[in-house]
Amino acid sequence: LGLHATGRLPQSAERHAQLAALFGALMHAERTGRLCKEVVTIPATQQALVAGDYFNAANKALTTVFLGLDHYAWLRAIKVLQGEPLPIILKALKVITIAWFVDLVREVVSFVKWNSTAKKDDEAVAKERKDRMWNIVRATAQFVQGLHLSQIRPHSDVVCGSLGVYTAVFAALSFYPKGKGA
Repeated sequence: LGLHATGRLPQSAERHAQLAALFGALMHAERTGRLCKEVVTIPATQQALVAGDYFNAANKALTTVFLGLDHYAWLRAIKVLQGEPLPIILKALKVITIAWFVDLVREVVSFVKWNSTAKKDDEAVAKERKDRMWNIVRATAQFVQGLHLSQIRPHSDVVCGSLGVYTAVFAALSFYPKGKGA
């Protein structure tokens, strides 16, 4: 798959087919990581409903629908089921975009409620305020990505990609132990 002696990428149809097969396999391998993820979101939806957390319940229910549609599209993409996967993928992306909007609204409502009762001059409160505001920025970034990817409101791939990098780093940092500076 490397460069020719001339330093140019191979132009043959055979090489193109090899690259397409390689990247197709990588794409499908990544998607297998989402298999059975809805098993966790179904009871989480019920728990959120019982707790009266309707924003979270709606988000979890929409995520469950997204994962089901994603599995269906994946089965079409690997030719287990008949049909083109793209229409199903776009529907799934519209569903997850709605879930991300619900998450954004939840973050804003939570911040407004919390901020109205928080102490104003406490250092811990200032840190909590900052963290909550960054959560709003993250939720906004996800929602804007969803608008583009689902084709609800397409905009620049560069903007969408940049927001994707931001949300990926944000998610990765949430798993990094606190107080372990590099």
